[in-house]
Amino acid sequence: MGNRTNMRTSPERSYGPAQCAHISALGVCDSRIPIPHSRRAQRARGFTLLEILLALVLLAFVMAGVWGALAGATRITHSTDAVMAQGEQVRTVQQFLRRYVSAAAPEPYTTRPGAAPRMFMGDASSMQYVAPLPMQSGHAGLYLQTLSLHTDGAGNVSLELAYQPYTNDAPATQTPVTHRLLADLHGGKFQYLGTTAFGQPPSWRDAWRSNSGMPLAVRIDLDPAWRARVPFPVMVIPLHAGEGFDAQGVP
Repeated sequence: MGNRTNMRTSPERSYGPAQCAHISALGVCDSRIPIPHSRRAQRARGFTLLEILLALVLLAFVMAGVWGALAGATRITHSTDAVMAQGEQVRTVQQFLRRYVSAAAPEPYTTRPGAAPRMFMGDASSMQYVAPLPMQSGHAGLYLQTLSLHTDGAGNVSLELAYQPYTNDAPATQTPVTHRLLADLHGGKFQYLGTTAFGQPPSWRDAWRSNSGMPLAVRIDLDPAWRARVPFPVMVIPLHAGEGFDAQGVP
């Protein structure tokens, strides 16, 4: 048996034009066979301008969405705070009116010399009575108080309380202190519950004219104009000392 030579075949390789220039003397080189790029060359290629622009556009859309969500959350927070603040103010005013208007005392007063004393006076936009003020305000004793709907020169309506010390039968001539209880109102109306004769059923009227009596109750109806959606429920306040007889009233 003859000797056999073990020959190991190597895998075929493809060369490009630059490589063919070095090995042309050794053999035939076919430069038409492409050499695939290596993985390192693919990684070093980077991003194209179109890809960068597309990424920036997507980022802009994401940022716009996030900004819109934050702006919406801020508006909701501010609106909630405004509603809570306005609601708290309405509750405070209603508690004050319910407690201190109902405590109106049957005490005679006059507002000018020579005028007949009276205990209560009211019309559709104001009412006047004698009652105490909250102790925490530092005002002790009784005060002549006027609750009114005030309209300024621009047509804005507010609920105001003016008060001055009660002087019994002497005319109340001091300058009253005025506090604004509620602002931003479209308007409002006061009414009074009473009867013109004993034995007749009471009814609501727009004015109280009696010099010697007090209504059974007062009704306060306000029309809010503030932006916060907080209503002002109609208030019916019974007067502890009211007997409801208005001999000069008209139902």
